[in-house]
Amino acid sequence: MGGPGSGGYKTAPGDVETHSAWDIIAADPDSTQKLAQVRCKYCGREMAQHTSRQRLHLLQCQNYLDSMKEQGVENTITRQAADPQGFFKTSRSFQTDSPKPPKVLKMAEHSTAVRIQALALAEISISYDRIQEITGIDQKVMVGLRRLARERGYDPNISMQLKEEYVLDPPNANRPRGRYVAADSLPPGNWNFMAPNPSYGLT
Repeated sequence: MGGPGSGGYKTAPGDVETHSAWDIIAADPDSTQKLAQVRCKYCGREMAQHTSRQRLHLLQCQNYLDSMKEQGVENTITRQAADPQGFFKTSRSFQTDSPKPPKVLKMAEHSTAVRIQALALAEISISYDRIQEITGIDQKVMVGLRRLARERGYDPNISMQLKEEYVLDPPNANRPRGRYVAADSLPPGNWNFMAPNPSYGLT
């Protein structure tokens, strides 16, 4: 929800400094006004509550700007009023100079535990965006991981128990069977969604 005078709108950057300059006018029960009314604390101007219009008014309200200057307050409104073109140029520059997203790691660069966690999330219909946020595995890599697991015998329709060999890369045909999978090599949680208890036993 928004700040004071926001009328329940979600608060965006700059909204708080906008709303703090306005008083909400108590609603008249007999009024036909649907929107809440607000009054500028600095010049008395009244208008329907609307964040962008309130901000636009403050950009042109000399009483407000003078008061902020006297108090030594600098905010996005005073900066924009002082240098409109420079303000937007700075905003665009900030967006352009923002850090680039991290490079996409290949499947082999993710640990076995992370691959198992990502596969488990995918099989319970968690979105690829959320999986990437949690594990760092990109959507394309995730698609390849699911394909690899199925090629190696993983079938969630039969059992959702995830085994290490489903996600290991590269495959090793000489790998001995019955190797114990240490519980600490797996992410926290029970990855066998069909069983009532964790089963980290022999694979």
